[in-house]
Amino acid sequence: MAEPEPSSPRRSDSVFTRPPRGRRSQPALTRDRIVAGTIALLDREGSAALTMRRVAAELGVHATSLYWYVARREDLVDLAVDGILAEAAAGLPGPEEPWDLAVRTTARRFYAALTAHAWAAEFAGVRPLLGPNALALSRRIVAALGDSGGGEEAQAVAIRALANQILGAATTTVAMRVGAAAGGGTEDARAAAVSAADALAVENAYFDQVIDLLLAGIRARSAG
Repeated sequence: MAEPEPSSPRRSDSVFTRPPRGRRSQPALTRDRIVAGTIALLDREGSAALTMRRVAAELGVHATSLYWYVARREDLVDLAVDGILAEAAAGLPGPEEPWDLAVRTTARRFYAALTAHAWAAEFAGVRPLLGPNALALSRRIVAALGDSGGGEEAQAVAIRALANQILGAATTTVAMRVGAAAGGGTEDARAAAVSAADALAVENAYFDQVIDLLLAGIRARSAG
């Protein structure tokens, strides 16, 4: 979850803050194709497989063609993470939604998107989320908290608490799932892998309960 934008005019060096280059006639690459190819590679082979050469091969182009659109591996990471957040960002609660329900719904959508791909939470925990979809989700939470009645400091604390819950819970959930699936050849490990969906459902329930606990604290602090 992105933090509020700093007041300093200095901008981060991110694929999202650099002016996009025009499309080359050959090969017919686009940012959307690069994002789709990167996500496909990550879903199939995991984060360790992500290199510029591997993505170029996934797209059937030479690596030099890929470098026209992205400068480095981190750009692919940022584009892929924001790409898997697109669906979550497309269905955000409207301004008429009560602030606490808007926070709960948006946080849940953010978390669900990050846990749908084993690699996404890993990257989101170490990279700034500056893409348009991540910012749309973050700004919806910030806007909702602005209607909670708390002061600026209280809102800043709430933003940090919610961000920590979304990213921390997503990372833990994925780690549990991956650990169960890679448990080895024992009967218990196989049973754990088979029941990963049930374990994830339990973890999801705890996520909702923690969000509700945070919202109760925000309400109490605002009322006090």
